[in-house]
Amino acid sequence: MFQKLVEFSIKNRLVVFLSVITLIALGVNALQNLPTEFLPDLSSPIVSVITEKPGLAPSEVENLITRPIENSLQSLPDVENIRSRSTSGLSLVTVTFKWGTDYYWARQFISQNLAEVIPKLPAGTRAPFLSNAASRLGEVIEYYLKSDSLSLMDLRELADYDVRLKLKSVPGVARVANMGGEVRQYQILVDQDKLRYYQIGLDEITTALEDNNVNFSGSVVTEGPVEFTVRGLGRLYRLKDLYQVVVVTRNGFPVYLKDLATIREAPQFRRGVIYVNGKEAVRGVVTKQYGSDTQPVINGLSKAMNEIKPYLPKSVELRPFFNQAELILVSVRNLRDALLIGGFAVLLIVLLFLSNVRSALIIGITLPISVFMTFIFMHLFHVTINVMSLGGIAVGLGIMIDAAIVVTENIFRWLRNHPGEKHLATLKGAVEMLNPVKYSTAIIIVVFVPLMFLPGFEGKLFKPFAFTIIVSMLVGLTLSITLTPLLCYTFLSSKPGTSKESWLTRAFYRIYDPLIKVALNRPFRALLFVLLMLVLSAGMISFIGTELLPPFDENAFMVKIYLPPGTSLDESARVSNQILGIAAQAPDVQNIIAAVGRSEGGEETEGMSNFSENYVELVPREQRTKSIEDIEDWIREKIAGYPGAIVTFDTPLNDRIEESISGSRGQLAVKIFGPDYDVLMAKAAALENIMQNIPGVTDLFMNQSAGLPFINILIDRNAAGRYGLTPENIADDVETALEGKTATTVLQGVKEFAVFVRLQKRFRDSPEKVGGVLISTPGEKQVKLSQVAQIWQDTGPMLIERENLQRRVQITCNVSGGDINGIVSNIQARIPQLGLPKGYSVAFGGNYARQQELNHLMIRIIFILLLVVFMLLLLAFHSVWQAVLILLTIPLALMGGLWAMFFTLTTFNVSSLIGFVAHFGLTVQKGVILMEYINDLRGQGLSVHEAVVQAGRTRMRPVLMTALAASLAVLPLALGIGAGAEIQQPMAIVLIGGLMVSTPMVLIILPVLYAQVGKVVKEQALKD
Repeated sequence: MFQKLVEFSIKNRLVVFLSVITLIALGVNALQNLPTEFLPDLSSPIVSVITEKPGLAPSEVENLITRPIENSLQSLPDVENIRSRSTSGLSLVTVTFKWGTDYYWARQFISQNLAEVIPKLPAGTRAPFLSNAASRLGEVIEYYLKSDSLSLMDLRELADYDVRLKLKSVPGVARVANMGGEVRQYQILVDQDKLRYYQIGLDEITTALEDNNVNFSGSVVTEGPVEFTVRGLGRLYRLKDLYQVVVVTRNGFPVYLKDLATIREAPQFRRGVIYVNGKEAVRGVVTKQYGSDTQPVINGLSKAMNEIKPYLPKSVELRPFFNQAELILVSVRNLRDALLIGGFAVLLIVLLFLSNVRSALIIGITLPISVFMTFIFMHLFHVTINVMSLGGIAVGLGIMIDAAIVVTENIFRWLRNHPGEKHLATLKGAVEMLNPVKYSTAIIIVVFVPLMFLPGFEGKLFKPFAFTIIVSMLVGLTLSITLTPLLCYTFLSSKPGTSKESWLTRAFYRIYDPLIKVALNRPFRALLFVLLMLVLSAGMISFIGTELLPPFDENAFMVKIYLPPGTSLDESARVSNQILGIAAQAPDVQNIIAAVGRSEGGEETEGMSNFSENYVELVPREQRTKSIEDIEDWIREKIAGYPGAIVTFDTPLNDRIEESISGSRGQLAVKIFGPDYDVLMAKAAALENIMQNIPGVTDLFMNQSAGLPFINILIDRNAAGRYGLTPENIADDVETALEGKTATTVLQGVKEFAVFVRLQKRFRDSPEKVGGVLISTPGEKQVKLSQVAQIWQDTGPMLIERENLQRRVQITCNVSGGDINGIVSNIQARIPQLGLPKGYSVAFGGNYARQQELNHLMIRIIFILLLVVFMLLLLAFHSVWQAVLILLTIPLALMGGLWAMFFTLTTFNVSSLIGFVAHFGLTVQKGVILMEYINDLRGQGLSVHEAVVQAGRTRMRPVLMTALAASLAVLPLALGIGAGAEIQQPMAIVLIGGLMVSTPMVLIILPVLYAQVGKVVKEQALKD
């Protein structure tokens, strides 16, 4: 079939040319319509359930809300993990489903199960709600608003009702969350002395506000032919309307709200604050919907921002400081440049080896055609343009062109050796390479197919990479047996004396000829040398670090600051600004956007008053003088030992990836499970001390969730009963008095402001005054809280974390040097020092857990690959011993890759493992090309020695050309220049290092092995 395709292409040149032009046009059209993003969609099917019950302590939230919700969700199908966080008045239960689970199906099942548990929750609990259909990896833009003249309330109002609503209308946007500034509120600050005087309860005030803020309908009134709609207007619209609200009537006289309270417009109690370079501002985070395309969403957001800017006050600056579009643009541009550089490098290699411009142009023509045809398949199978798919094309560039190089080189050789027989030489030259090209391409495809079916995060990450390589290989094979012979027939000359060996080819012959001669004459010394090199390479493994993913250079990084539990928001802001003031002096730092505490929304439970998460923006890459690691180390050194503060570092994207795939922020998470919280904290503190002394551990953090000061109120049921009170009555009054309650809202156009009722500060500004809070009784009497309850101060957990229905305390850290396995081994050796009681256990999570799963999976994949490749080799050669000989070249692939990793300080990670898999296929491919020709020569009657010498010399040029082409194609990636190159860099380093070592080894050692084993096989055949 393949031979007929070659003949058809040569005979029907016009048809093939027109077909190629059509495919180029389709490829250009596909490229213009392909969505663009930085990484493939890595969002895992995660759904969070948020439940609020103000006034409950973390332990009560855990027992009364979190546990019932967990129990109701654990039986859902395809659940992989359930994590929860219980803090004061708030429960967050996060359910992670197995990869591949339909996200909206999962939300529907959770909603159904929650319907059964809601009636069992404590009275007054707000209905649980599900997080928006988005993940942290879907955060596409972060922006800030700041102004030198507007008040913080006006600035926040502008952000909430102008900017936020405009951005929320963009298709594909799931959420726009603002934080910082001051939220405008109508506050009813009640004078408790007036309540006592009038014998009025707080509940009467909230009821009066609700009753005085309604519109009503009176149906219709008809007069003749006209029908009038009756409309009652009773809503509150302005601050002065609140003054006229009648609360009760005493002795025939109305008691107005203004008689009982101070009524004012003021900022809501703040849970968080934003600073831009030390000045207060408002920050917004825009999250795209689950499954939506990134680039159209960002384009819509950018357009919306540009449309709204002219309508903002002149003093207001609206600026995105994190924008995935910039990362996408830079990374795609860098990979585009890498493709172009790699393509020109491939042409240069062909030109240097063949000394024939037309041959180089033939290869040059097939390169862009191959890429455009790959774009067609990407469009058909909905694969986006991202760093992984483009990286696959870049790697595939050097591999897919192998077939064209081998065929062109062989036709070139046939034309040189058979002048005047152009048609025959072209046909024979192409057909002669069909088998090696066919089987070597099949082997490369087989090597990459398993990557298409990797589960979980790794599968989503590397599927586009594997897809583009597989498609490019199929395209390369197709072009090598159709377009390449046609171009060779059309443009190459068959006149005698028109071609000579190039100077580079002759130079390699001068090196290769004596080496192969020595190796064949002293085979055991040659094999012993290789064996020693393999042993030396294996010894390097222990010096190479491990990690899940290489770090990204996003031209920014995160600084997280943790302070002791109970630290107020103002104190956290003061300390954070001091530390960030030092960080601002670091080299190449341009802006710092600080977020202290958390937003008013209920989904962010990590951000409490003692925590700040800060975005450090650097000067443009071309102006930078330091790496991100150097800048972080500079800051670490300057703030070392800052009292009471734990400071950790991460990159924005890596932070999102770590949280999405493992639920932990940090490369390594050590989790201690057990029932008693005090024991957990004690053992975790001991483990933290152990980890502090382990070399390589950085950014060590244990959530200091113990020691939060509480004021406990224990209801005296007998005393309360004498006054006709229940705990619920008392709780309502205490919550309104101390925490406050939104009684109703005031509408002003599209704007909605809360009417908030609370005691004046002088009645609640110390723990001692809590007992003086007045409680209304059914008999219109009032009693102090201290008369019906015991009140004392205590400490307790600020946060209780659980995983798979067990309490846990988690310690996270990053790893310098990349040797995460070594650090885990060190920790495991010291765990017995903890003396864990029965029922307590330690587990390792974070990126380490994912890495271990990946390692086990890769071992299984490689084993299966060996079997499949062995079967393909049997089909190709019909010889067990020849198939085994080619498989024996695989360790040569490992050797070069290990050397490259060792000398470039590259770690074992997902990318480098994929590099080894790819190189495994390339090494086998070269063995097939060489072995096929040895067998052809043996079939022509040459002796074993003559066949291996001539085959090695003849196939040296195409083997070297393909190896150098593949190496130079990925060289820009190996240099790691620009955003997006980091994840491809380890793979490219392994490929280049491996090819540089394995290629000469295959050209020398495979002939030696063939010669030695061939003799044995021949002798055995003679005996038989």
